[in-house]
Amino acid sequence: MPDTLVIDSAQIAQWQAQNDFDYNRELAGGGMSFTEWLMMQLREFLFGDVVGSTLANWLLTLLAIAVLGIIVWYLWRYHPSLFRRQEQLLSDYDDSEDNIYGVDFDAAIAQSLSREDYREAIRLSYLQTLKALTDTHLIDWQLFKTPTQYVRELNASSLGSDGAAAKTAFRTLTTHFLRVRYGNFPATRPLYDEVEALRKEVAREP
Repeated sequence: MPDTLVIDSAQIAQWQAQNDFDYNRELAGGGMSFTEWLMMQLREFLFGDVVGSTLANWLLTLLAIAVLGIIVWYLWRYHPSLFRRQEQLLSDYDDSEDNIYGVDFDAAIAQSLSREDYREAIRLSYLQTLKALTDTHLIDWQLFKTPTQYVRELNASSLGSDGAAAKTAFRTLTTHFLRVRYGNFPATRPLYDEVEALRKEVAREP
């Protein structure tokens, strides 16, 4: 009786050479890292068995770089503040239209709030703070100065026992002002309320 369990080595070798029978490739194990396994799956999904692995890897790399470039461009185009450090934000400032004299701040702020223009209300609240600090000789206001200069100029020791807290409040207020005006941050009523509370803390108003 012939032995039916004889292994046909040639047939097995033929099967092993075919991708349909390469079951080991489905597992992210053995000597293959997860990244290699993922690249292999992407290569086979996009290119099948037509393109060689080296060329496919290069194409996938170029595709990934292109996608990353598109994402960076989109963020840079529509969210530029993400690429700017806070110190740069504080220095990119033009105070040419922000004169603190000859302005009825209470009336102007009330008018801005009535039309829900919180961006303008925050701007006016910040300028009102500069006016209060100037009137008490805590800063030397000049049209050409930037907000970061006022933050550095304000001496905490001149503000009394809670001077450090008041200076921190002024720094936070300044940051809110610059982010809303130059950083494309949304101006909302809660943010204005916070800015107004900080203004009163710096100006020592009840």
